[in-house]
Amino acid sequence: MRRRTDICVVATGIVFCLIVLLPGCESAGTHPDSSHEPVTTQANEPTASADRPADDGSNAPMPSDGGIDLLLRFVPDRLVTYRVTTETEASVRWEGDESGKPAAFRGGAIGNRVEVTFEQRLDRVSDNGHAMLKITILALKYLGRSRETVVLDFDSSRDRNRESPLSQLVGTSYEVEMTSKGAVLSVAGLATIRDSIQGSSPEHQTALRLISDKEIRDRHEVPALTASEGKIVRPGETWSNVTIMSFGRMGAKAYERLYSLDRVEADGGGRVAHVTMKGIPSSAAAKQLHEGQTDTVPAGMFDNVDTYEGQFEFDLDTGCIDTYVERFNTEWVAVDQAAVQDGADRPAAVRMNRTQLYRLERIP
Repeated sequence: MRRRTDICVVATGIVFCLIVLLPGCESAGTHPDSSHEPVTTQANEPTASADRPADDGSNAPMPSDGGIDLLLRFVPDRLVTYRVTTETEASVRWEGDESGKPAAFRGGAIGNRVEVTFEQRLDRVSDNGHAMLKITILALKYLGRSRETVVLDFDSSRDRNRESPLSQLVGTSYEVEMTSKGAVLSVAGLATIRDSIQGSSPEHQTALRLISDKEIRDRHEVPALTASEGKIVRPGETWSNVTIMSFGRMGAKAYERLYSLDRVEADGGGRVAHVTMKGIPSSAAAKQLHEGQTDTVPAGMFDNVDTYEGQFEFDLDTGCIDTYVERFNTEWVAVDQAAVQDGADRPAAVRMNRTQLYRLERIP
């Protein structure tokens, strides 16, 4: 009955509350941090390409022997509107024989959905040729759930939400310094609004988190572009980078995101590059991660399976992103092997899931 004992020990020790999948305990209304940290950038079959500063629209990336350079173009006086949607959910459930379930076990799901609509305008070009962008938040939605309870529900379009601290973010502008490859180099202009949002409520803390430097970087950077630095790509070619995701007591894992230029096609009179992404566990970073992890669930206790996919559509004529999507799901399962060997119809098992979605879309 060793396996069954192990399941009970893990379930009792971690209490199997939903925060087992998260980097730390989250109070009601706060966001399970995606802990999505890019580590290195690699380019397969690299080809030298000079980076271009923000321009007036005349320097559109032109095909070179069938290849393209994926460069953002920041045009003076051009307003571009985007919507970024992020979703995160962590769930835990007990399956099968109930007799071994610890009294402290609590199943269910927690998560949130955030939708930020913003306007982007080129304010000026820095001395080093980077775009200084003025970002203005136009609309905001936030929905947070903890098991069966909605802990925070905000929609800036609703009159009843106008007194919420989150409503202060609508109309707020800040500055982002960005390269033509989509890397965010600096964030500025938020000190006043941060100082004005004082309080310890979930709404106050959520509002502050949404305008933190890390959150803004995650909102505006597009890894498919930053990973293609210095590369001319052709249909069928790939490039990559590595990202690390943290899952609290379940440890951290490194994934290599492989981007492939699927095709370039005409769409509404323009040229659109279609890129697919597939994430796979990175063996290169796994050893280093393993050595640095402590206080995690014993290796081998759970079976684990991941899916990590994405799509990217880039308007080559305007130098604007049409859509960028990443979907991630990971599942851990621990089954009472002793019960399986004894021929039990429904052996006790613990199943945990974590899902993440990031979607950036241009609004006409």
